[in-house]
Amino acid sequence: YQEELFHYGTPKGWQPLIAESKKLLELYQVFTQNEQIFITTGVQQALSLVSMMPFPNNRSTILVEQPSYHLYMDLLKTLQLPAIGIQRTEKGIDLGRLEQIFHEEDIKFFYTMPRFHNPLGSSYCKKEKEAILQLANQYNVYILEDDYLADFEYNPKNDPLFADDYQDKVIYLKSFSKIMFPGLRAGLAVLPLSIIDIFQKYKMTTDIDSSMISQAALYLYLKNGMFEHNKTKVSNIYHTRAKILHQSIQDHLSTYESSSEIVMHSHIGLPKRVNMKSFVYHLHEEGIYLDSVEKNYLDGFYHERILKLNVSNVDAHRIEEGIRKIASALKNPQNYFL
Repeated sequence: YQEELFHYGTPKGWQPLIAESKKLLELYQVFTQNEQIFITTGVQQALSLVSMMPFPNNRSTILVEQPSYHLYMDLLKTLQLPAIGIQRTEKGIDLGRLEQIFHEEDIKFFYTMPRFHNPLGSSYCKKEKEAILQLANQYNVYILEDDYLADFEYNPKNDPLFADDYQDKVIYLKSFSKIMFPGLRAGLAVLPLSIIDIFQKYKMTTDIDSSMISQAALYLYLKNGMFEHNKTKVSNIYHTRAKILHQSIQDHLSTYESSSEIVMHSHIGLPKRVNMKSFVYHLHEEGIYLDSVEKNYLDGFYHERILKLNVSNVDAHRIEEGIRKIASALKNPQNYFL
C-alpha cells in the first residue's frame, strides 16, 4: 500500500478502512452509508470538531450529563465553549428536566453515554433512550452518542441510540482505545447527512487527514480477523474483572448506591459526613488509589458525593480485597466529620 500510505489521504479517511468499518459497525446495530463514516484521530478529535463547528439548528450551547467523561469536560473548559449540565445518577436523568432544557435553552447537541456511562457505569433502558430521541426530534436538538465501550456489551438486545434514530439527529462515536490500545489514535464518527460537509471542512483545516499508517494498521487488523479474535480475548478478561467487582460491591458495599451493570468501572454514593481528604489518605496508605470525581464535572456544577471505582488495570485476584478495604474505611469513625 506504499503508493497510498506515503501521501496525504482525505479528511474522511482511507476508503478501504471506511468500507471495513462499515461492516464492523453493523455488528453494533449501526447501519449507515460509507459517505457518513469519518475516520478521526481518536474520538477526542471528533469531540473537539463537533463542539467547535456550527450546526444546522444554529444553536451554540452544549448539554452534557453530570458527571461525564473528564477529558471532554476539560475540552469544554479549555475552549471556553458554552455548556450546561443535567444531573445523571444510577437512576438515569430526569426526562422532564431534559425537556425543559431542550425547550428553554439554546441547545446545539446533547452529549451522552447511554451505555456503561463514565464514571457511573450505568446504562439507559430502552424506554429512556426512546424518550431522549423523541425529545431531540421534537426540539431539533442533535445527540452526540459516545459508545466507547460497545465492544464489552453482553446483551445483544441493548442497541445504541443510533439504531432507532429515524430523524438523522444522532452522531455516533466509536473508540478503539479500550479494545486495542490508545496509541493507535483512530476512532470512528458516523454523521447525519446534514453536517457532513461542515465536519469535513473543519477536519481538513485541523489535520488534513488522520495518520495513514494507523489507518492501514487498523484496516489490516479488521480485515484479517485479528480484531475479532482480540476483542473476544480482551472482553472476556474485562468481563471477569467486572463480575468480581459487581459481586464484591454486593457483598461489602450493598447499602450504598451503585451501578447494577456488570462493567469494569462503577461508583458508590458516599454519605455527606465522609471526610474525603482523610478517607482518600487512609485508602492510599492501604494501597488503594482513588481519582477525584471533580474533573468529571463542569465548573460550578454541584458535585455528587461519588467514589469512582475502576478495575480495568487491577488483577482479578485483588479486586475483592480492594473493595473490602474500602468498606472497612467507611466503617472507620476517623474518616467522618464530627
